[in-house]
Parts: sequence; C-alpha cells; structure tokens
Amino acid sequence: MDRLWGAGVAVLAIAIVFFLMWWGWKRRVRRDAMSSTTAHDISVDLGDILGTWKGLYVSTAERLNPLERIAAPGLAFRAQARIVVAERGLVFDLRGEVPTVIPLSHVDGITTSQLTIDKVVERGGLTVIEWRMVGEDSVRDVSSFFRLSTNERNSLLASLTNVQKPTVKEIL
Repeated sequence: MDRLWGAGVAVLAIAIVFFLMWWGWKRRVRRDAMSSTTAHDISVDLGDILGTWKGLYVSTAERLNPLERIAAPGLAFRAQARIVVAERGLVFDLRGEVPTVIPLSHVDGITTSQLTIDKVVERGGLTVIEWRMVGEDSVRDVSSFFRLSTNERNSLLASLTNVQKPTVKEIL
C-alpha cells in the first residue's frame, strides 16, 4: 500500500509539472500574439518577388535575450520553411503555419550564427535574419534562425544585401 501512495504522489507531481509547462507556453503564445500584430498582414504590397529559398526554420528569439523564444503565430515551432524575398519585404512561410510578412523597413540585417535555442551547428551554419517585430504598443528586436544549404544561404545573403537596407555582418 505504501508503494501505491508513493506512485500516486509521483504521478501527481509529474502531472503538475506538465500542467505548469502547458500553462507557461499558453501565456507566452498570448503575450507574443499581441506583440506581432503587423507580421501577418498579407495585404501588404511587397512588389515583385525576387527569389524563394527553402530550408529549415529553427526559431525566432529576442536579439538581446537569445534564450527567449518568440511564440508568435507563424513563428512558434520548428518547421520546413520557404523564405520569399520581394522588392519591399520578406515572407517566412512555414509549413502548417500562417505566413509571416515583414516589410523591408523592419529588416535590420542578415548574418550567420553557430547556435540558437536548442540548436548548435558548425560555424556559420545558421542564417540569421534580424528584424523588428512591431506590435500594438511595442517594438521588439528579434532574430529568426534558418538552416539552409551553403548555396541557398549565399544566394539569400546576396539577394538581401542587393535589395535595400540589410547589412551582412558575417559571411563565411
């Protein structure tokens, strides 16, 4: 009978931990959904499409706090991705998610990285697009991390640096 009580307490403790994890994720999703109101305005005219690149979307994190994952709609989960570069903006189209539209005026730069939340790769193996997430009452500096092939990455870097404002901080 003592073992049954011990097992019951262990199951209850595990259930509480899972509930707290679920509750924390829901709060994060609610917070980030309110801070990214303009990221899904598909009616924005981005002009002619200059190119499309495919790869793996890893995560989006706050630029000054790289361990703070952004859980906004369209950016919350790792997925196969298509990056579309147009004359006046970018689109992150993740499989199973709503596309994220970023006007080029919100893009701060493009660089490479070795690590992000729960992902470490070879030096320069992640392509990082730095941008500003504009919400109803806030602006957050964020970085979106993608895993692209070397050819895809170099082509995307060249395309973005030729479009307008982004700067390339590091090309390996």
